[in-house]
Amino acid sequence: MNKLYIGNLSSTVRAADIQQLFGERKLSIGQVLLKSGYAFVDCPDDNAAIKVIETLSGKVELHGKVIEVDYSVPKKHRSRKIQIRNIPPHLQWEVLDGLLAQHGIVENVEQVNTDSETAVVNVTYETKENAKTAIEKLNGHQFESYALRISYIPDEEALQLRCSDLGEERGGRSGREPGQSAGPAPSHKQLDVPLRILVPTQFVGAIIGKEGLTIKNVTQQTQSK
Repeated sequence: MNKLYIGNLSSTVRAADIQQLFGERKLSIGQVLLKSGYAFVDCPDDNAAIKVIETLSGKVELHGKVIEVDYSVPKKHRSRKIQIRNIPPHLQWEVLDGLLAQHGIVENVEQVNTDSETAVVNVTYETKENAKTAIEKLNGHQFESYALRISYIPDEEALQLRCSDLGEERGGRSGREPGQSAGPAPSHKQLDVPLRILVPTQFVGAIIGKEGLTIKNVTQQTQSK
């Protein structure tokens, strides 16, 4: 969840300008990938990412244009999980729960610890359609003088399912006839070309796992590299 998208950039902006902007505001930043009119930056953790969004998005000009900052979640990876920021600190949770329930069944609400005086929560809806509706209806919703800010966030569970599907697709190309039971492939039927799966940057940390434990288990169990 630590990869951010920076949009509405002037054509004159350079990577060094973005790094300087972050440095002036004492915001943690990693690698900067600059494209035409937008860029991607890496943040060290969730708290740093939230601070960058709240500090810069819609509030700061760079080379004459007000920049937009949000989580980098491609459309095809947008799922049931969203993040709601700028929640009034004194708001009763029953009120927020009632508001969220207006747009679908909520499976989970988790508060995120931040340095901000306002609250931040991650919400998981039952369906992607519910999450999409909530973003469309609630983004900018006013609670007193506070306007809610809502974004999609990466769904690690959805990624795992996608990787599982890719594994099944690979198994389907193993040469078995329809209806034939799965079993060890004959030793002479090996893939000449290895299967390569490209993983979006924002999911790399989840796949590596704490101290590399997840990726070690994957490589041991699957013989992959």
